[in-house]
Amino acid sequence: MNYRDARKIARKAEHGFKLPRDATLPFIHAKLERQRGRTITVAEVPDLSGTELCGVWLVCADRDIVLHAPARSGWHRQQIILHEFSHMILGHDLENGGSTQWSSLLPDLDGERVLRTLARSSYSDNAELTAETLADQLATRIINSDAGTMPEPLAFRKVFG
Repeated sequence: MNYRDARKIARKAEHGFKLPRDATLPFIHAKLERQRGRTITVAEVPDLSGTELCGVWLVCADRDIVLHAPARSGWHRQQIILHEFSHMILGHDLENGGSTQWSSLLPDLDGERVLRTLARSSYSDNAELTAETLADQLATRIINSDAGTMPEPLAFRKVFG
């Protein structure tokens, strides 16, 4: 698959997800929970630092868990989470059996409860490319949104244009 094909798939998925113009990461999180009918827990895992892996999505029997490495900025953290959320929007849990990479990071989690795992480390396959492309589109939507932004002090834009 090339980037153009990935963009077409991502655009179709974004359109089907039906976000409002002013989207935020918490809004996308809540909408995915409603759509999937389950809790989505997002947590930072310091043990991912320094590994190839920067994000993991665990599909459990009763919830979804998104784990991410410590990020250098809020934007980077958001991008990792959006990438995992994009896998959900694209339905990649329905087509991938996953791996057991998570077991060393969360040894207390009952392996019987984890149904599938998607781990983000590279963009060498179609699922990773389309998920990152959709994550980029969602990030652009958030950046261009006025939702959650602080009002400008003393009407700066009105005064200076």
